[in-house]
Amino acid sequence: MNDDFKQYRLQKGYSLKSIKTQNSYLKHFGLWLINRQLNIEDLNSQNLLECLAMFRENRSADHVHNALQLIRIYLDYQVAKGIIEINPALQIKLRAVIPKPKPQPLTVQTMEEIYQWFITLEPETERDRIVHKRDIVALGLLLFQGLDSGDLERLKVQDMDLHKGTVYIASSRSNTARKLKLESVQILPVQHYLSTIRKKVRYYQKDSEKLFAQSKIQDMVSRLVERVKKQYPEIENPRHIRSSVIMNWLRANHIRQVQYMAGHRRVTSTEKYQKDDLHDLAGQLNKYHPLR
Repeated sequence: MNDDFKQYRLQKGYSLKSIKTQNSYLKHFGLWLINRQLNIEDLNSQNLLECLAMFRENRSADHVHNALQLIRIYLDYQVAKGIIEINPALQIKLRAVIPKPKPQPLTVQTMEEIYQWFITLEPETERDRIVHKRDIVALGLLLFQGLDSGDLERLKVQDMDLHKGTVYIASSRSNTARKLKLESVQILPVQHYLSTIRKKVRYYQKDSEKLFAQSKIQDMVSRLVERVKKQYPEIENPRHIRSSVIMNWLRANHIRQVQYMAGHRRVTSTEKYQKDDLHDLAGQLNKYHPLR
């Protein structure tokens, strides 16, 4: 189990983040092989089921599925190296994991209400007031433009065009670049943040061009959403907010336009939200249909 396997996965298109997650399963798989005194050539579907039983102990079904995926990848690698002729893990089929019900999408009215509630909060200390003004800007970008923590991290000061009322979101590995309209209620908070608040934020770096200079934007977003959840417990997480924004866009715009607004590289990514929305609508009709 060496760097060759890492290069194999990189060539297969796995990201460094995925590889890092897989490595935790790989470590346990390697220890199991050592404890059982097994070589790769000794593996078969029966003893691999015993290995998966080890992964199942006090863990979720998702954990077992992830372990099986890693074992399949690792044994495919061994086939490619000529160590074994066939991959015995391909013979193993696990029962499908019942997906967790998806939360109801937040309506446009609810997200506007959340924003209006948040901007009226009055923190007690000066430090908390500064952080709150920053969080108003971040929350607005989550609720109205559907950005995620990665988008916020890439934003630069020059990406905010207050004269045109737009924000430019640079491309990333997973998303394309796009320019989105700011809502009128966002303009003054953004202007105040840029002119006064940004330089007062604790983690502000003098030469940084980033809109939010914090080192861990994801932690900032998580804390912000957890704070909002205390008032609006129907919010699941930041991903729930983004999916709600995209679903609301789909109800008012053509799918290709939403693809651009969401930064999706493929229209199939946008279609998934459309299918989720149709599924939710069908569920609501079944539940509240007047003839039922």
